[in-house]
Amino acid sequence: MVYYVKRGKVPEQRHTYDMRSHIPKEELFGLNAFDGKYSLLYHRYDPAEVENTSVEYREKLSAVDLIEHRHLKTGSLGKLDNFYTGRQILFFNDTTTTGIIDTDATPDEYFRNALCDEVFYVQSGKGSIESPFGTLRFRQGDFIYIPKGTTYRAMINERSFFFFTISMDNIDIPGNYMNPYGQIKEGMPYYTRDIEIPEFNEINDGEGEYHIMVDYGNYYLKMTRKYPVNDLEGYDGYLYPFTINIDKFAPVVGKLHMPPPVHTVFESKHFMIGAFLPRLFDYHERAIPVPYYHNNIDSDELIFYSSGNFMSRKGIGEKSITMHVHGMIHGPQPGVVEKSIGAKKTDEVAIMVESYKWLLPTEKAESIKDKNYQFSWKSEWD
Repeated sequence: MVYYVKRGKVPEQRHTYDMRSHIPKEELFGLNAFDGKYSLLYHRYDPAEVENTSVEYREKLSAVDLIEHRHLKTGSLGKLDNFYTGRQILFFNDTTTTGIIDTDATPDEYFRNALCDEVFYVQSGKGSIESPFGTLRFRQGDFIYIPKGTTYRAMINERSFFFFTISMDNIDIPGNYMNPYGQIKEGMPYYTRDIEIPEFNEINDGEGEYHIMVDYGNYYLKMTRKYPVNDLEGYDGYLYPFTINIDKFAPVVGKLHMPPPVHTVFESKHFMIGAFLPRLFDYHERAIPVPYYHNNIDSDELIFYSSGNFMSRKGIGEKSITMHVHGMIHGPQPGVVEKSIGAKKTDEVAIMVESYKWLLPTEKAESIKDKNYQFSWKSEWD
């Protein structure tokens, strides 16, 4: 879990009031019924008030049933106008979706994912996530975590490109990073003070017309309220949006090549999210810096290439995605091992999703794949 936060004005004890003349509307915002992480939110207005609703059905995802390694050049997909409905899904299963967002528009309405935790990696751009918790600013290199059920508005200050992972399973800080008291232990890639939380705002007062899109998977429930969304007088607890920037990370290095789990940023029941960042290579005198061949028998390995020199693969550029699938061996391409000998460091930035449930490509992913990538381990491939 992240650390305890208290912002604004809250009653002296939970489930009580301080003055009979002013009783805030208390909301328990929590996961796993009453057993998971939660925060207590104190609203000025009724948080359940809704004036009217409508339903907008979503286009059903269609999977491509072909198991093969893939390379996608996502920069070719182009810009769309909405942070919510402009999510270009490239891979999915029954609990998880991954893909990209490329937009320069701020939506008029608010959004709430009723089913999924959301993690966005900011490839470029800047802006903020406005929610009852306050203003959470983001910039290039940020991971943005938004817990399911959060009502927010994505404010885009300049054209922004995101790689996202959205999951029905709770996404959290890795359990092995935590001590029994809930603190991040020494020696981990990041620490509690590296986590940025929303700046608490003054209450957005006054009645009006406020629109919220609630994502229920197959459809959006569109709601209209007359009371403002961002109306908290205060809150406290452990559940809220936050960011972590990769500039704050301290990658783990070793004498020999370290496996991907040491680069974990978030984990969930069915996947982990990791970050390969600029770091010194292994210091054994005969170390091979690049990853060894491996066979993902039980998992799929998706990598979003953000920046730098991707020495283990040819033909990879910024915003590329590779998918190395279960049951097929992959690793460095011909000649890469030999060229890597003696290298002292890497400057690459790449985000990995290691999925323990197989991810299916969408038709959109199929439309931008490198058709020759499956054969990129042939010695004559270039």
